[in-house]
Formats: sequence, structure tokens, C-alpha cells
Amino acid sequence: MISADQALQIVLENVAPLGVERIPILDALGRVLAENISSAREIPGFDNSAMDGYAVRAADLAKASEANPVKLTVVETVGAGQMPARRVNPGLAVRTMTGAPIAEGADAIIPVERTRGSGGLIEFLASVEKGAFIRPRGEDLRLGELVMSARKVLTPADLGMLASVNRAMVEVIRRPRVAIVATGDELVDVDQLPAGAQVVNSSAYALAGAVREAGADPTILKVARDDSREIRDRLAEAMTFDAMLSTGGVSVGQFDHVKTALDELGMRQLFHGVAQKPGRPLKFGTVGYRPIFGLPGNPVSTLVCFYLYARPALRKMAGRGRVGLPRVNARCGVDIKTSKDLTEFVRVKLERDRDGWIATPTGSQGSGILSSLSRADGLLIGPSTETILKAGAQATVLLLGADGEMGAVTAVELFEGRTQSQ
Repeated sequence: MISADQALQIVLENVAPLGVERIPILDALGRVLAENISSAREIPGFDNSAMDGYAVRAADLAKASEANPVKLTVVETVGAGQMPARRVNPGLAVRTMTGAPIAEGADAIIPVERTRGSGGLIEFLASVEKGAFIRPRGEDLRLGELVMSARKVLTPADLGMLASVNRAMVEVIRRPRVAIVATGDELVDVDQLPAGAQVVNSSAYALAGAVREAGADPTILKVARDDSREIRDRLAEAMTFDAMLSTGGVSVGQFDHVKTALDELGMRQLFHGVAQKPGRPLKFGTVGYRPIFGLPGNPVSTLVCFYLYARPALRKMAGRGRVGLPRVNARCGVDIKTSKDLTEFVRVKLERDRDGWIATPTGSQGSGILSSLSRADGLLIGPSTETILKAGAQATVLLLGADGEMGAVTAVELFEGRTQSQ
């Protein structure tokens, strides 16, 4: 077996960002930009008012005050979307709404709150500096200015910026299409009640959610029964996708046909077996550019291996720079036993006190107890060099369900504490 650190490194060395596709900006939220975007014009395209008020010459109001107001004649009212028709000459003003263009000759906006009266003659109760409350042309973007660079993960504000520079379509890195193949005679679908020795195919649904959360598109294929031909046919179908996740059939049981089928499909095996708990039987290889993850059959092992290895791979394929789970440092709330010579990923709840985070196991750590993972906030990394982490000891916790950008590391920070560049 290889170490968890080695396994992650091998996985990331054997995946790369996918090709580019052009999509509407309404579909681009959270996608990775594949082109540089520059502004084809100045934004805003004209000087405009930041307040409801009056466009004036600052010199006309140099001595204005509440005790000594200055009267100006209002020659026009300009709303947003209108162009002024009159020039502001000495002694004149233009009523100007927020966002409306500044009339020629004016060099300041005075808010309506600093005036008195209505109609064509207005009293101005304060002086104003040149440029006050004017948003100048090109304040947001200059002609030719770089708006955003390739490899940026697009946010709601980015979609607004793209719209402002008239980009209805944008080039992004393609999302990985992921086939999920569950194997086993014992599996029934979610709408069937299990009978006898049957179990519900819960892992496929957990994986589909995890794949979508990682920014990829999952497809659950029909369950493959423990028949060599059926398994081979299902895996061949999965080869039409960008990546494949299979569950079960990677151990050494009599009915574990996945290995043979993958060999027949030309898989280049890169490792089989990782010194970790849970998920020791993990298998990884490639068919062409396509990553193949042979995940263990137990539901916790399946999902933990996805989080540790498949998720970073899919995020890298989608063009993400930050691929690892976010992590925090925490104190062990109780003594936590770990396995000798294995990196153990312990399901924990996190609570916070004034000194930081406290991690406590969610219960039994058996690889078939999915409820303990459902209740977990994270996976505490139990180093392979330890067999017990005493209460109060510091440990690293990988966060589950947290945003993959905020707090995640750009370089791949490996499980035993070393740092490896991506």
C-alpha cells in the first residue's frame, strides 16, 4: 500500500483541466473563466450624478449658507436615461436625478437636502466643492482595461460586470461529466424496500450529491449485478464520460469482477490500496485522459475516498486552483484512538469556545455507519505515527460541506502535514 499523501499526489499528477465551452452568463455562476475579459468602452460612459440634486457651477455657490442663501434659476430637469438639453451658465442650475448625466458647464452636484423651495427659482443653503457628488466617466472601467482574468471563479458580481461590458456569452472550463457505477447483487434502488440480504444503493446518491457539490455533473448508471459481462458493459458505458466512480468490487472477493473488467478496458493502474482508514482498498488509474476511481463498497469508505481524492481531481479538471477541502486546527475534545501505521480520518463534530475549535467523534467509526458521517462537520486527520490523540491535543480537521474556495489551500496541503505544490 502507498500512503494517503502519495495517493493524492498521484491522482493530481494524472488529471488536467478539460476543454473550453461557450455558455450564457446566466449559466456561468461558479464556473471557471477560460478567457481574459477587457472593457470595450468606458463605464460609466458619461459623468453622472451620485445624488438627487442640482447640477451647478461651484463658483456660483462659493458664499452660500443658510443665513445667506444663493438663488439660482432652474432651467431643466434631467432624469436617469435622459441627456441634458441646456447648458449651466452663471446663475443657472439643472435639476438632476441620481444616475443622470451632468449638464455641460456644471462642475458639481448639490443634494436637494441643501436647498429650499420649488419651481423655477431655488435657494441654495450651502457651498459645494468642484466635483462633489459627480461620478466621472470611466470611474468603474477604462477603455481596454482588464475586467477579469482567465481562471477566475465567477461570482454574482462578475456576472454583473460581464453584462455591463455586453458579454452575454463567455468561455469557461468545461465541467467534468462523471459516471457513477454501483456494483452488487445486493443493491436495490431508493424506491424499493430491501428484502432479505438486500440493501439500498445509498452510496450512488451520496456520490451524486458530492460530485455536484464539487462542481461536476453526475450521472448514476444502472446498477451492475455481480456478473462479469454485465459489469464490463456498464464500465464500458462509463467510458463515454470524463471520469468514472465505481463502488464495490475492488477487493479480493469471489464476485469482485471490477478489476478484471477495467483491465480489459485498458486501464493503466496507478495504485490499488492506500494506508488509510476508512477506504484502504481504493483503486485508481486512467483510461486515456479519463480518471477511474474504484471506490470501496462500504458507504463511509466510498464517500471519504471521494472527498480525499476524487473531489480534488474533479475540481482540477474543472479548472479550479484550490482543490483541497478547507481545513481548520482543532483541539481533541476527548481521547481519540487511531490505527497504527494508517492515516485515519475520524468523523468529528466541531464546537467553538474562546480558545478555538474543539473536535469530538460523532460515534462509532465503522465504515458502514453512514449516519456518523452525516452528523460530522469534518474529518480529523489521525497521523499514521500516532495510535492515540489525547484530549486537548491539536489536530487538523478537513471541513465537510464548506465552500471549496474560501479557506482551501492553493498548493496541495497533504494529509500528514507536509506541503506539496500542485
